[in-house]
Amino acid sequence: MSATRAERLAALRVDVATESADVAYQVLFEDWLGREVWHLAHEGLPLLVGVDPVAWSSHLERHTLGGTADALLEQLAGDLDCAVDASVAPARLGAWAREHDCRLPAPFAQVLEFIVRVLPDSGGGRPADVAEARAVAAERELLLGAALTLVTRFPQQCRDEHGFFDGMRIADLILAKAALWFPLEPPALGRDRIAALLEQYLSR
Repeated sequence: MSATRAERLAALRVDVATESADVAYQVLFEDWLGREVWHLAHEGLPLLVGVDPVAWSSHLERHTLGGTADALLEQLAGDLDCAVDASVAPARLGAWAREHDCRLPAPFAQVLEFIVRVLPDSGGGRPADVAEARAVAAERELLLGAALTLVTRFPQQCRDEHGFFDGMRIADLILAKAALWFPLEPPALGRDRIAALLEQYLSR
């Protein structure tokens, strides 16, 4: 009996922490989900598994998973009625996962839900609304990237008196160094809202 899509997807997740709350993992998906299409074989499948496309080949080789990946890719392309080297919208992969009971990596699901919620379908919504929603998503991505940089380079300045990363302290540092990430104008979100955004991830 052949393996199901969910079973093959699970098999490809050797050493992949799909529920990771690491900021870098979140930023990875925010970056990719900001793009309109993904190459199915080299980008779509790796991101469904939860692996950075840059590390996909080495992941398959290290765990001897090439055959499993090829089998799932064929199923995926067949289900989407496209070639394995086609480009597809990330939302189509999200819909495919739901249809076949395949659990998405946590940040994939969260960011996709955010995009679907704030961005109207291509057939509806005013262009200004779409542009505004994309700007919100882009700023959020920049803020999370800035936070990752700061907690990596200046960890002590980002911690509270108990040694925990503190959203307000990180927000203050981001605003103090805002020109690095927002050279044209400061972020639209204020200090409290930036801190609240960061605490969503720090509290997980």
